Amino acid sequence: MEELFVEVAVPVALYDTFIYKIPSNLNQNDVVGRKVKVPFKSTKHYGIIIDIKIPENFKYQIKNVFSVEEKVFTEKEIKILKKLSEFYISPIGLTVDYFVPDKIREKNIKDPFLGKVFYLKKDVELKNLTDKQLKLIDLFLESDYLSYEEIKEQGFDKKTLNSLIKKGYLEVKDGFPVLKDYSYVYQEIQTYDKPYNSLENKIYLFDEFYPEKRLNYYINLAKRLKGKGIHIILPSVELCNIYYTEFSKFFKDVYLYNDQLNVKEQWNVWKNAMEESGILIGTVSSILLPLKDLKILIVEEEDSKVYKVKRTPKFDVKRLAYFIHKEKKIPVILSSSIPSVEAFLSLKKKQVLPLTKENIVNIKNLKIMPHKNLNEDLHILKQIVLRDREVLIVSNKGYYSGMLFCERCGWQANCLKCGFHLSVHLENGKKYLQCGRCKAKYEYVSDCPDCGFKLSEEGFGKEKIEKFLKKSLPESYWNNFKVVSSLELKTLTVGKYQTVVNVYPDFLLEFPDFRSWEFFFRKITLPLTVCKENYIIFTNQEKEVMKFIENGKVKIKEFLEEELKRRKKMRLPPFIKTIKLEILTKKIKTNLIDEYVLSHFKSLKVIKKQLSENKVVYVFEYEKEEEKNLFKEFYIKISKNKNLKVSIEVNPANF
Repeated sequence: MEELFVEVAVPVALYDTFIYKIPSNLNQNDVVGRKVKVPFKSTKHYGIIIDIKIPENFKYQIKNVFSVEEKVFTEKEIKILKKLSEFYISPIGLTVDYFVPDKIREKNIKDPFLGKVFYLKKDVELKNLTDKQLKLIDLFLESDYLSYEEIKEQGFDKKTLNSLIKKGYLEVKDGFPVLKDYSYVYQEIQTYDKPYNSLENKIYLFDEFYPEKRLNYYINLAKRLKGKGIHIILPSVELCNIYYTEFSKFFKDVYLYNDQLNVKEQWNVWKNAMEESGILIGTVSSILLPLKDLKILIVEEEDSKVYKVKRTPKFDVKRLAYFIHKEKKIPVILSSSIPSVEAFLSLKKKQVLPLTKENIVNIKNLKIMPHKNLNEDLHILKQIVLRDREVLIVSNKGYYSGMLFCERCGWQANCLKCGFHLSVHLENGKKYLQCGRCKAKYEYVSDCPDCGFKLSEEGFGKEKIEKFLKKSLPESYWNNFKVVSSLELKTLTVGKYQTVVNVYPDFLLEFPDFRSWEFFFRKITLPLTVCKENYIIFTNQEKEVMKFIENGKVKIKEFLEEELKRRKKMRLPPFIKTIKLEILTKKIKTNLIDEYVLSHFKSLKVIKKQLSENKVVYVFEYEKEEEKNLFKEFYIKISKNKNLKVSIEVNPANF
């Protein structure tokens, strides 16, 4: 009997795969995608079989595997993983490792962080943080909480997370319950341009503005498909739990998969979904779970930044959905209230098809309130609550006041440690200043230290709004309003309100990011998903807001057209392809690294370069796929030097 050789992907930072022998009595048609335990250097490692090798005269002695174990992927998932590894210049072993359930990664089975949620403590001063720790803190500043899965997907390791916990900066809690309070009513709704039974093997853009209507569509679609073969990807565990609860009301075989599940639950879902088709609801980590008889893949909120994964292989979920569509020959639906610029461009190029005729958003009563001064704005909010009595106030910041500055000489309160502007906070009736980035605290000052003029506060956040309204309104009115941050604004979690007030979304325009206007438009438009009747915006950008509102309708398509024109003119993504190269160094001077890098990539255009004491960062523009080989060659050469650490990101979200 012939010996049986297999190619194995081992989760190490190498582009190579490795050849091993497996028992010849195994069915070679059923070994690809299985887990194996293999001898690797001086240790025992796990790997995934990705191919059968024809016997040949190998140049080295082939070792036997220790064992052949569970089936994890089918051959189709393996083919997709190979494409993903090639496209994102990511070692195949690390690419495979990202998608396997935790049971397969034996060293992570006892991971104490599985199923945990992390909160940034409010009253701590952050000191002596590394760049990576600061980046993770910045991520927490954008969110109320982060799950372990979300932290890993943004490229942060357990070491960084643990260091912040030991310093006392993070609070760890068990994963949130299956549901938070939310408002949702299932309806038998109208069909769209493509009814449930006429979806072809294409990619569709579903830009129905209201999330509850999209959920209705999916439930009706599942009914037509008899509750089988649907995979829905969602950007958060919270939304997964809501979807799971709603689908479970109608269907028997509904699977929930994310990294909040414990190892045993996770593996049971994986096995059962491979053996029995049903409805699979999960986060990004579920996207390559081989659901039996998969008929359709749905990526909900396709515009979410969560879908640009920062952990190796640093992929974009929409690109992976395309690979799945091509390999499995199934329709894919990309859904969102407002399409991403990239998805809209694909629609214009007819690479994706519309599921709806036009995304029409009506505004019944719109009022623009110029952002004048703090006291006047707060009193206007009070009058709105007294008048309407069912008010949702969307605050775009969580502090008391946004900044402290001098109107006479222009002095502004900035952090002495990192240079970031200081916000005003309130605790026990006493004001203090705090850095929005490093969390350093300072004593509040009333007069300008340069000219002695009385200082002014600009902008206000969730803290000040809640304090003012509860202080100035009788307690009987407190249930008539709710204040949320823009990050908490989800139709399925906050419900619907007669009046929605959007407080100062202009702050996004202060950031030097080419996507600022897109973010501003989304902050202006998305509160309408929870608005029944009256929409009030505190903004000094009335001209820009009204540019895309006509006859009580938001012109989403027109905004996206304008944004594409602007980006094309300025040669910005998605009209250019880029690769970000980051090199960390311990002993080698960055100027020497810079010389070597520029010499190696002399055929490519550098559109950004940053050099610091222990890190260099480049963003290159490339045109042909073959040019990616330069980065693979560079990685192989540099990775041999233990004093250097290289990171490659294809088409980064920002630069």
